[in-house]
Amino acid sequence: MDHHILIVEDDPLMVAFLDEFLSGNFQTTKVTSGEEALEILRSETDVALVILDLFMPGMSGFELLEIVRADAGFDRLPVLVLSGSEKSEDRVRALEAGADDFVIKPFNPQELAARVKNLIRRTAG
Repeated sequence: MDHHILIVEDDPLMVAFLDEFLSGNFQTTKVTSGEEALEILRSETDVALVILDLFMPGMSGFELLEIVRADAGFDRLPVLVLSGSEKSEDRVRALEAGADDFVIKPFNPQELAARVKNLIRRTAG
């Protein structure tokens, strides 16, 4: 459990599922807003991956992604977007803003686990 995942999600049921599903293999921190995520990212140096919802009250996932990618300190931090949006334009916008991967809710948990492990492995080198 040496890798730290920041879960940025406002749906309590999804947060609980992700935490339970990932906590066996990873350390997790859960926040419900982009603002809280920025506080964590600026204070914690060991975040290995961000799982990010796009549509949250206050700062959207798109806004957080743009802020993270504009900061040189986070240029290698992988971000996996997990969204209920099936709109192609949302996927394109997130990927163009710097998301490393995009998974649509509902999702296959094993596929999500494989994507998480791949992103961490690629950047941990």
